[in-house]
Amino acid sequence: MASHRILVIEDEPGAREALESLLVEEGYTVATAGSGATGLQRLREFRPDTVVCDFRLPDTDGLDVLRHVRAEDGSVTFIVVTADCGGEDAERLLRSEADFFFQKPVDLGRLRNVLQQDTRGHRPAWTRAHN
Repeated sequence: MASHRILVIEDEPGAREALESLLVEEGYTVATAGSGATGLQRLREFRPDTVVCDFRLPDTDGLDVLRHVRAEDGSVTFIVVTADCGGEDAERLLRSEADFFFQKPVDLGRLRNVLQQDTRGHRPAWTRAHN
């Protein structure tokens, strides 16, 4: 598991730091970014196995980041987290190529399960996770 690399893209410093701490504690190698542009730069430098990305970022949205990630490396697992997502945004998220999505506050047990399944080299039978 220690070799599994996770990029956290979250503009809220407290949420970003909490996710980073949890993931490092679990044994993952973690990089963080506070915006979509910085996240895409870190994607190229860090080469993560998984991206955990906030849906609403100051410079873009998580689905735009997802499109860039898929263009760079289609094998990266992409997890979207969102505080509130309704109406048209919810439809866009459901139609997206995201592997998983979580509502904030993130259920850390469920996130842990998703990451453990992913690090064992196979996708879970279900493709969406939410609270």
